[in-house]
Amino acid sequence: MSLNVSAIEGLGDAAAAVEYVGASADNIWMLIAGFLVFWMHAGFCMLEAGSVQHKNSVNICFKNLGTVTISAIMYYLIGWGFAYGPTGGPGDDGANTSASYGFIGTGAFTLEGLGASDMALFFFQFAFCATAATIVSGAVAGRINLIAYFIIAVYLTGFVYPVVSHWIWATGGFISGFTDPAHKLFGSCGMVDFAGSGVVHMTGGVSALIFAKVLGPRKGRFDADGSPLEIPPHNIALQTLGVFILWFGWYGFNCGSTLAWSGDLAGHVAVTTTLAPSAAVITCMIVQRFLTGTFDIGSALNGALAGLVSITAPCAVAPVWGAIIIGILGGLIYIGASKLVVKIFKVDDPVDAIAVHGICGAWGVVAAALFGAEASIESSYSCPDFDRGMQLGVQLVGIFTIVAWCTLTCLPLALLLKVTGLLRVSESDEEMGLDASEHGAQAYVSGKSAKLSPA
Repeated sequence: MSLNVSAIEGLGDAAAAVEYVGASADNIWMLIAGFLVFWMHAGFCMLEAGSVQHKNSVNICFKNLGTVTISAIMYYLIGWGFAYGPTGGPGDDGANTSASYGFIGTGAFTLEGLGASDMALFFFQFAFCATAATIVSGAVAGRINLIAYFIIAVYLTGFVYPVVSHWIWATGGFISGFTDPAHKLFGSCGMVDFAGSGVVHMTGGVSALIFAKVLGPRKGRFDADGSPLEIPPHNIALQTLGVFILWFGWYGFNCGSTLAWSGDLAGHVAVTTTLAPSAAVITCMIVQRFLTGTFDIGSALNGALAGLVSITAPCAVAPVWGAIIIGILGGLIYIGASKLVVKIFKVDDPVDAIAVHGICGAWGVVAAALFGAEASIESSYSCPDFDRGMQLGVQLVGIFTIVAWCTLTCLPLALLLKVTGLLRVSESDEEMGLDASEHGAQAYVSGKSAKLSPA
């Protein structure tokens, strides 16, 4: 990409030229960060494919490809408008100013009125939107009907996720830290969620819990008395590759959320985004060694993701030393949450998406209040009278709001799909494997093996 030299010369004065170059640099920064976030979907695909039985690997790849493409179209058509369109709230002049707040955006559908300089922001936010839906994909792997999943993806990316992002990230959101202090519902404080522990990961994790619970477990996941049985992943190497790709992409996820070329802040975010998952991995390794006598690779890999999710909200406001504590606690929370989901909730989650993204996402939101530096929050979130207790209350309200919204919106769809017989594949198809029953293919072909077709 090159700068338009003639455009700079036509600006007439040095100040305008500097502003033009700065805006161009900001757009390039967001595009690069968006490319990294987009690449995370390759990581999700590899992680999920390695976590399931080999007979469902093609299905995982197909779902992830479908998720990205559906997200792109839905976010273009209505998602962006719901998320960042004008709200019509108090003080709104039709441009979604910081003196307005509301429930949902009501304009800018199909990017109407969006300037060329905002296209990079749209691309960056689309990649976030697709991530929320992909989280659900892993939790329902191995038994969901493909058409039902695509319906869910349309719903999540076109409506459920955009509304949450409007509330918390748009200048018109009712709990947003970017809304003018005079119009915030909670005094001068808004919710602090720098890169999406709540907006992205909790939305995906809570939605995953709803759909996975209604869908039911894979055959053989629980015995007759409800005790969990192991269905081991078929390819740990793919899981490991997926986690490394995700970690790499997370630097775009978190650092790119500066939304502008900001070297000092981005550098701080990169460090916290490194230390938190590192601390979480070490914590999970030690705890699992103590509990089982082995170094469990699955727990360590999910520990990395748990640390990344935990630091996503506070990555820009927490001190460097705080990132280590956040990661340690994130690892411990993941281990406990993983057992809670399967043993108490009786939910089958092949990739531990609910524990990693849903519960550790909530921890990340809380951590932003507990560890956030007062000066950072005051300057970044228009909060001139910061009070840590008040901020913690706002964060808890945000958590409750996300849980309530995802439950109220996702549960009816899950039940409707179940009642109509669309939600789950048949027992025979599940036994055969979705690669064969849904796609007529197999992930691993050797010798003269013929292509499979549905029986």
